[in-house]
Amino acid sequence: MSSQRQSVIKARPAPAPSRSEAARPPKPTIERERTGEVARGPLVTKIDQVKRMWLDTYAELRKVTWPDKETTKNLTIVVIAISAALGAMLGAIDWVMQRLFELI
Repeated sequence: MSSQRQSVIKARPAPAPSRSEAARPPKPTIERERTGEVARGPLVTKIDQVKRMWLDTYAELRKVTWPDKETTKNLTIVVIAISAALGAMLGAIDWVMQRLFELI
């Protein structure tokens, strides 16, 4: 009988943040606390919502990786070619169906 040694894998704790990470101030959040604020009207609240939506949209658009000019041109040509082919195919099917219904 052979005796094999079983290895035990111990879970390692997550590494502690470095000194520079621990000293870094927390990241700012989008939600800001308003101090000394009186009741706001529905128009002002709606304007704030639109403003927040605009800023969020702008932030998301800055993250987009836009295609270069060559890729845009090639994909536009593909879309036009597929649209023309489908239009011709549907037009041919329509013409054939019209001829069949005229015979009936």
